[in-house]
Amino acid sequence: MTSTSLLRTALAVLAILVPASLLACGDSGLSRSDIQQIVQSEIANNPAPLDQGSSREQVEQIVREAMSEESGQPSPGAAMSTPRKSTPGQFTKYFVNKAIDMYESEGLDATVAHYNTKASVDGPWYVFIFDASDNIIAHAPDPSLVNGPASNAIGPNGFPAGDAVAASADEDGEWFSYTYPNPASGTIETKHSWMVRHDGLLFGSGWYERGPRKSDPPAYTQSFVQQAVNLYDAVGLEETVAYYNSKESVDGQWYTFIFDENDTMLAHAANPDLVNRPASYVVGPNGYPTGEAIVATADEDGAWFGYTYPNPATGGVETKHSWVVRHDGLTFGSGWYERGPGKSDAPTYTKSFVEQALNLYDALGLDAALEYYGSQESVDGQWYVFIVDGNGYTIAHPNPMFVGRDPSLRIDATGHFYGDDLRSATETGKWVDYVLINPETGDDRQKHTWAVLHDGYIFGSGWYE
Repeated sequence: MTSTSLLRTALAVLAILVPASLLACGDSGLSRSDIQQIVQSEIANNPAPLDQGSSREQVEQIVREAMSEESGQPSPGAAMSTPRKSTPGQFTKYFVNKAIDMYESEGLDATVAHYNTKASVDGPWYVFIFDASDNIIAHAPDPSLVNGPASNAIGPNGFPAGDAVAASADEDGEWFSYTYPNPASGTIETKHSWMVRHDGLLFGSGWYERGPRKSDPPAYTQSFVQQAVNLYDAVGLEETVAYYNSKESVDGQWYTFIFDENDTMLAHAANPDLVNRPASYVVGPNGYPTGEAIVATADEDGAWFGYTYPNPATGGVETKHSWVVRHDGLTFGSGWYERGPGKSDAPTYTKSFVEQALNLYDALGLDAALEYYGSQESVDGQWYVFIVDGNGYTIAHPNPMFVGRDPSLRIDATGHFYGDDLRSATETGKWVDYVLINPETGDDRQKHTWAVLHDGYIFGSGWYE
């Protein structure tokens, strides 16, 4: 074979099977097809002879130089640098590429045998390999998974990690984040896996971070919802809904609820009776329109909505803070609970009652707020919400006789005119005191009203002595 023929043969092989080690050297910004075109051009234009004794590394260097000329970047040289573990994303990709290189050079049996040994594990990094049917054929930290289907690899609360990993992977490589045991620490942490489909097989590895804990409930809630979105993106709607309708998916006070594009409940493991019901069917204490407010609040960036709702972990009605995200037309949400003020702490309970009215107004608008707070259902013992417009007229009150009432008639049972005090409420809120009939007892009592100016309207409620 002539030196030119050797060059042509070597480069033609490399044009088809450019090794992962070459692709990993530097960041050329070139696709595989770009590399093939460059190599073919080099074959046509390179008149220089090549000694028949030239090594593979020398041939690879010729390709690198051709790539460098086309990309305008310096040739990275024959040696492949190993990323630092302090850049875990890059190191993870390198770790997976190294496994693919071993498969290419030594074959499947040797690669599988190696990555089923403890020696192949590097701290939190290990390679898992799935075959063409998504059966696990290498998993050193948990040998019990080997020769089983991907569905056997499950995370906390039965999360279908294996199915999601298998569904996410493609030939270009994909990331998938979820919670999973870290073999280095022995704890459950957030794992970020990089998976590549190669030659019909799946090669993957991942890095871990501590992630939010339940002691930080807002961050934990956001992470909980994001994992649901990740699962949907990986495996689709049907499997996601099936999982989040299972009791196994509930994590103490945390569960994921999902609404479809028409705001119909698809998943709610804590209360299966709500599934296939419209959002309007989901109500809190005193008929509060929780479901409608949630779907109205959600957007693609995510939003918080606070309300009172049953806590499945305690069985009590508590203040719930839900994080809701619109994704692909669906609404994904979950929330955390706190005990909230009790009625025995009347001033604090009153402020919370008004705050919930503001939340409803912000979520659903004025008409919905007027409808709800004009109903007897909205009354909670001695507590009810009234709304006053910019002209001082009452526009919402569970007692119709007060709606539209002349502001000059705000005189209490003692003859005290409290209208000006009420209308002087600010956005930070103000207490206004007067004597009025307590709807719970039917007699005149001293009332302490918390009034807040919001969006040009005054929202108020109060407690009686």
